[in-house]
Amino acid sequence: AHEIPVMTFHGLGLSILQKHGDRLGLAQPLRVAGRRECREVLQAAMGLLPRQAEQLMARISRHKRQRAASGDAETVAAYAAYDALLRQRRWVDFDDLVVLSVRLLEENPDLLEHYRARYRWISVDEYQDVDDGQYRLIRLLAPPDGDLCVIGDPDQAIYGFRGSDVSYFQRFRQDYPSARVVTLGRNYRSTQWIVTAALQLIAPASLVGRRAMETVLEGLERVEIHQCPTDRAEAEFVVHRIEQMLGGSTFFSMDSGRAQGTEAEGLSFADFAVLYRTEAQADLLVEALARSGMPFQRRSHEPLADQPAVRELMQAMADRPEPLSVPERLAAAVQEVGESAELATSLPALQSLARRYANDFARFLSELALGVDVDLWDPRADRVSLLTLHAAKGLEFPVVFITGCEDGILPLYWGSPKEADWAEERRLLFVGMTRAGARLVLTYASKRRWRGSVRRQEMSPFLRDIQEQLLVRHQHRARRKRATQAQETLFEL
Repeated sequence: AHEIPVMTFHGLGLSILQKHGDRLGLAQPLRVAGRRECREVLQAAMGLLPRQAEQLMARISRHKRQRAASGDAETVAAYAAYDALLRQRRWVDFDDLVVLSVRLLEENPDLLEHYRARYRWISVDEYQDVDDGQYRLIRLLAPPDGDLCVIGDPDQAIYGFRGSDVSYFQRFRQDYPSARVVTLGRNYRSTQWIVTAALQLIAPASLVGRRAMETVLEGLERVEIHQCPTDRAEAEFVVHRIEQMLGGSTFFSMDSGRAQGTEAEGLSFADFAVLYRTEAQADLLVEALARSGMPFQRRSHEPLADQPAVRELMQAMADRPEPLSVPERLAAAVQEVGESAELATSLPALQSLARRYANDFARFLSELALGVDVDLWDPRADRVSLLTLHAAKGLEFPVVFITGCEDGILPLYWGSPKEADWAEERRLLFVGMTRAGARLVLTYASKRRWRGSVRRQEMSPFLRDIQEQLLVRHQHRARRKRATQAQETLFEL
């Protein structure tokens, strides 16, 4: 091959199943159905409410990925019925891509030898986040004497909630005894203030013994921690602080005193990222940024195919006559549904995908089902980035704000948190902090509307592990409402 194939585990699984799925009785053309599509089919077939269907889907997914030979009778029966519903439609779901590929290679030695010969050198990034199925797939393709390179950091393992298991990273030397370990101990991204603070934060739960990191950038700014009176005040502060660093992004900001135009640091909008634990936190930030006129792009780890605008467009494409090519279907569907603001951000990627699979609509839909919203993040756009902490993984910015650093949000938990979940939440904050290059600003609110009511909040307990000499703390007070004076009229003079 003249090109090195670069793909996700699920992308590889899709390729294997499309070529050899008939050995498992999978009818072609095969289509990867989105999670919402699968849930709606299950919900309709079993007469469930949306929340019940979502909970059952989660149990089926765990049962499938964990190779459960047995389970509670309800889950086993639901799994069989769900599997039959998918096969009737020539569908597979996201989990099937890896689970069925592993089964296919295990049951067909000739096929396994074919793929071992084809992929003689394998490199896996973010190995700390593999789950059981992905681990088994790698073990099949790369035997103990194979050529395999894995890259990862166990202190950045943040996907345990969806089945990833960091222990596979930790046992790599047992699986591949002849492997050479190269420790990367130099940080080229962040200043020593940020790196030292991040290392102190992760230390109580670190999975890396005697972790140390040499930094190249010195930097002058310590890590900022800001206590805001409310969640709304927190959002306004973030916008105000960005304007200060930009030296005033609008004439209004300077005329009103929001920014004095004296702190310009040669930064642009694209140099700022605002990170948060949950999507619900983003709404107030969007409002504040919109009021300021500041450009931004908001991205998450939600499946692209589950976005309402994209789903509407896909339905319109499916209703087009068969002879049309995929780009023609897409153009006709856009004309039918109209190009909304939500669709406008996704359309360039959809058009590119349509050109790539111009004559294979089923493949177009399957590839779309593999995408997530953050895939559309545009590094060239001069906009402030709004991202969940999970979506920010692998990215970097000169200035990073992490909002909602509060007990109950970061770490996020219900009831009494489990030790493993608590450790993963700490790793998630570590990932967020290490996205920052020159400046890191952590914020929390004393009061926040959370889970249906206004609650008093406390600072995240994780921040107590950072030494004070690395920090600059600020406490912001609520603004007093000004008493409105009756305006004098001409007749009162």
